[in-house]
Amino acid sequence: MLSLFFYFGCVGLFMSASLIGPIMIGLLAGETDVSQRLVVHLVLGTFLYGGMVLATMGRQARMPQISRLVLLTLVWTALPIGAAIPIADITELSVFDSLFESFSGITTAGFSVITTVETIPQAMVFWRVQLQWIGGYLALLSVILIVAPLRIGGLTSRAGLGLTGDNSMKSRRRIESFVINIGYVYVFMTAVCTMGLLLAGTRPFYALTLSMTAVSTGGFLPFDRSIDEVVPAAGMFIMAAFLLLGATSVFWQSMWINGKVAQLTRHRESYSVIAAIALLTVIYGLRLIALESDTEAGVGPAIIEGFFAAASLVATSGIESRPGVIPLVPLVIVLLVIFIGGSAYSTSGGLKHYRVGGMVVQSFGEVDRLVYPSAVISSRFGARDYDLVLMKAIWSFFVALVLTIIVGTIVMASLGLPFEAALTAVISAVSTAGPVYDSGWTPPGTPDWPTIASLGDPAKLCLIVAMILGRLELLAVFGLFSARYWSSR
Repeated sequence: MLSLFFYFGCVGLFMSASLIGPIMIGLLAGETDVSQRLVVHLVLGTFLYGGMVLATMGRQARMPQISRLVLLTLVWTALPIGAAIPIADITELSVFDSLFESFSGITTAGFSVITTVETIPQAMVFWRVQLQWIGGYLALLSVILIVAPLRIGGLTSRAGLGLTGDNSMKSRRRIESFVINIGYVYVFMTAVCTMGLLLAGTRPFYALTLSMTAVSTGGFLPFDRSIDEVVPAAGMFIMAAFLLLGATSVFWQSMWINGKVAQLTRHRESYSVIAAIALLTVIYGLRLIALESDTEAGVGPAIIEGFFAAASLVATSGIESRPGVIPLVPLVIVLLVIFIGGSAYSTSGGLKHYRVGGMVVQSFGEVDRLVYPSAVISSRFGARDYDLVLMKAIWSFFVALVLTIIVGTIVMASLGLPFEAALTAVISAVSTAGPVYDSGWTPPGTPDWPTIASLGDPAKLCLIVAMILGRLELLAVFGLFSARYWSSR
């Protein structure tokens, strides 16, 4: 239990310290009063989480499986509540709307109840974007250090075994080194993207915040205008490239950095993600070229916009270069794309190509067994072997995800949303692609879907639960509330 409080305190202390960023932005923007109030939140958060860390430091022991599930749940439920306090204090949002904004940011879903972003203080604009940037980092750590070592949903990883090992200094240092190294790569990618946007002619504040959005595959933007009005075509290409990187596996990226060519050729998942983006780029590009054939925009800008839309959907960011681009592809295809999502070890949401690959491979194997019942068939997707235990976990996750979407859609529809709007909202929430809901799917002459800001608190609560379940990999929550476990306590 002490280890649980120690690790949770470390994450909370990191979240509190990150308020330094909005404080600096507020001072640069001349928002002295806002910065002073954020300093108070910084001090209170540091006192609370710092005390938790100091009280448990050096007393950590081996964390049982249930404690790791509790830690995972606390990170994605308790921390957003704390992050919502500055939003409620400084903006005019209600407490519940502040909670919704915070959960949407940390889960990188990108839903927003703020109708005019540019009317709130610059420090709060940055805080919103920073929340999703931190959420992307936490998503990577959660899946690599907790979800995958527990083989939740069929994922596997040895990186987080130090949480379950002995209480040796070597084990703790290995975890700390891994967390820091992932952080270095995350910050480096953000810095490179920022530099690229600056060189493309984007304003410094927008360059930084948009790069944080791209790397985290989030949906918050620091302005109310469309991206094409703020970012040149070269900048959109850079953002799309980093959205693509955000949808690929961090382990695949590590193979490139370390020059492990032999392993690169066997990592099929990231290549399937790139192939999906390439296919969607062609589809969107052709649609844009057809629509703009009478203008002087040219083929190049249309392909760049198509690339941006494709990368945004596969990475489950959901942002679009300008209104009306994403709906150029039928809604059912868009929902399928964000439902599948990106790579397993990435900041994107959704079912993940890793699991889809396993289900496809097993399905073809079952077809072969109809012809050769006694055949011994190897089930592989690239370098990954899919055994019976792994496939059970993958199919269990798939069923849980589908049931969550069904129940969520029923609840949202019962609260007054049209069926298509309810289905789109829930899939967007579970897949952390919130802006897809606001892309404008209703035909001309028909009433628009209710905006997120106009939804009642029960509907927003349903979306919050869906966003949390999407980031918690579903089965982790079901395992936490296992009646069999708690009845034996």
